[in-house]
Amino acid sequence: MKKIVLLSILTSTFSFAQVTDENGNSAADSGDNTLTGNIGIGTTPSSNSTYKLEVNGQGRFTSNLLIGAPDGARTEINLNTNHKIYAPTNIKTIDLDGNWHGGGFIGVYRDDVHNSEGSVNMHAHLDAKAYKLNIDEFRLDGADAKGAALLISTLQDGDTQALTGLQLNTSNSVVVIGDVIGYEKNKGYGLVNKYKTKLENDLYLEAGSLGIGTSSFIDGTDTYRLSVEGKVRAHAVKVYTDWADYVFKKNYELPTLFEVEKYILENGHLKDIPNAEEVKENGVELGEINKLLLQKIEELTLYTIQLKKEIEILKSKIKQL
Repeated sequence: MKKIVLLSILTSTFSFAQVTDENGNSAADSGDNTLTGNIGIGTTPSSNSTYKLEVNGQGRFTSNLLIGAPDGARTEINLNTNHKIYAPTNIKTIDLDGNWHGGGFIGVYRDDVHNSEGSVNMHAHLDAKAYKLNIDEFRLDGADAKGAALLISTLQDGDTQALTGLQLNTSNSVVVIGDVIGYEKNKGYGLVNKYKTKLENDLYLEAGSLGIGTSSFIDGTDTYRLSVEGKVRAHAVKVYTDWADYVFKKNYELPTLFEVEKYILENGHLKDIPNAEEVKENGVELGEINKLLLQKIEELTLYTIQLKKEIEILKSKIKQL
């Protein structure tokens, strides 16, 4: 019997001793002792501890939990409603691993202060019907670097569909498909795709040039908007240029056939037509070469008309003989 009574006293003492303050005072179930300073449950807290409450063991709340000021910055964990984090006057962050350089740093801001320092701005505004997730500033050395809006979805008055897109804000922004983000960096590319690309609508370049198999767009003194290294196949090519109808003007000086023969013997090609070496080295402009060829055809036509007239005169003289 004495053993049972002693065991009961020890059990009660141990039970009450589980809640203590930094002075070693224990709380009694009748409220005999008022604890001050830091409070410990299952442990005696140090007077130097930065924590007002320390628990050694599991804990359970049967009602709501509020951390912070009831009407100010606070976190509420509610049993019957959504959990909430209120930050009315400052920016709050969640550090998942204690060292964001090693990963796991999330910053959540109010939309009206999203330009402040940090990493992520997540915002949903029902009045403007706008939903977006921004990465405003992210650099491994901690310096500011304006980043991207990963997703924007807005539905303004008069819109029938939401506007969605990927917005990259910096001049060094790039989308890389098939490799790491640093692939081909600092070369001015906005999109790098190591796989095939299929476009099912118009491709519009407001400025710059398009290269296929080449990035060279300058030839002599000319800059070309389209440059192709290789063959080009098409059902039709339309070129806008001036034309050679000036040959039929009355003031056009048609070379004599003697002059044409002399030029060919001296140069090995027709006058105004580039020779083989020039074509091999510099190529030809389709519009220009077609104009020159038409010029020669029109000159041949005039020669043919002259010859026909001369033949008719000779025929007439022969008949008179």
